[in-house]
Amino acid sequence: MRVAARATAKALLLRVGIDRGSGGALAPIFADGSFEYIPPPEPEPTRHPRTFAALPARHGGALAAFLPPRLAGRPAHDDPDFAAFVYGDAALPKRRQLLRLAPGDLLVFYAGLAPWPDGDIPRLFIIGWLTVAAVYDLDAGRIGADPALRRRFGDTAHFLRDPPDPRLALVAGEPRESRLLRHALPLGDGGDRLLRDLAGLGYRGSLRRAVGHWLRGPALAMLACWLRHGPAGLIGEGTRLFRVAAAALRPAPPACRGDLVVADPRPAVGDWVWAEAAGGGTLARINRRTPAGEGLASLFWSFDAAAAPVPARLPADGAGGAALRRFVARVAARRRLGGMRKRA
Repeated sequence: MRVAARATAKALLLRVGIDRGSGGALAPIFADGSFEYIPPPEPEPTRHPRTFAALPARHGGALAAFLPPRLAGRPAHDDPDFAAFVYGDAALPKRRQLLRLAPGDLLVFYAGLAPWPDGDIPRLFIIGWLTVAAVYDLDAGRIGADPALRRRFGDTAHFLRDPPDPRLALVAGEPRESRLLRHALPLGDGGDRLLRDLAGLGYRGSLRRAVGHWLRGPALAMLACWLRHGPAGLIGEGTRLFRVAAAALRPAPPACRGDLVVADPRPAVGDWVWAEAAGGGTLARINRRTPAGEGLASLFWSFDAAAAPVPARLPADGAGGAALRRFVARVAARRRLGGMRKRA
C-alpha cells in the first residue's frame, strides 16, 4: 500500500458493518483470523434489494448463516463496496468528514467482530481500506441524472436508493491500492478503545461508530506499518522473547477487559512472552506493567494444538529482531487474536 507523501496527508478511521446498534448482531471472525464482512441492513427504500440470504459469504453459503433468522430477508446496505472500491455516506457528520479527504489519503475501515464459534469476547478489527482516488459531493439530481456517474457507481448501495439521498459524499478508491483484508488486523481492546500497543497513532478516546477518527503527521507512518506488517511491525532490534510458565498467564480483571496478565518480572514493555501448554501455547506482547510488577497484554494469541498447530521455529529465550518478527508474523497470520477469556 502507498501513503501520500504530502504534508497534508491524512487517514480517516471509520467503523462500518453490522453491529449491535445497526442490525443487532456482529460479523464473525474465525479461529484462523479470517472473517466475514457483513454490512448493516439497508434502512432506506432501495430499487434492487440484496438480502442477507442472497449475499454470498467468503467461507461458503450466504451471510444469513451468521445472523439471526429475522435478518435473512432484509436488504443489506452493502457499503463500503469492496468490489467497486467505493464508500458513501449521506449523514451530515460523516459526509463532512469524507469531503475533507483528498486523493492519496487513506480511508481505513474497522468493524466489531465476534469469535465464531462463540468462546471469547468481540473486539474491533481493521478489515480493509481505500486509498482515495476521488471524492464526490453529490445532490439527488446529479445522483439520478448524471450518466457517467451512474455507469461508474450505479450498482452501489447509495445509487440504488429510491428516492436518492438529498446529499451524498462518495469516495472512490484506487483499485490497486485498496483492499478488503483476508485476515482481520487488531485495532481495539476488549472495550471500545484503541489497543495500547498502538498508542503511537496518537488517538485517544472511544472508537464508537458515530464519527470517524483522523490520523495525521507521524501517526501515518505507524498506520502504514501496521497495515503492511501488523503486529510484527512493532518489533525492533532490541525486542526480546521470553519463555514463561503457563501458570504465569491469567485473564485480567474486568477493569482491563480482554487483556491478559503475565506474572513474570523479566519482560519489559514491548517484549513478548511465550507460554507452552499441552502442545499448544500463548504468544503475548507486554504493553504495560502494573504497580505489582506484572505485565499486561492486549495482543495475544492462544493455540490449541488440535485446532491450530503452533508455527515452527520458535526463537530462543531472550532472542529478538528478525527471528522474532518472522515468528510473530506467522502466528498472527494463523490465529485469531485472543482466546484466553470467555464471554461474560
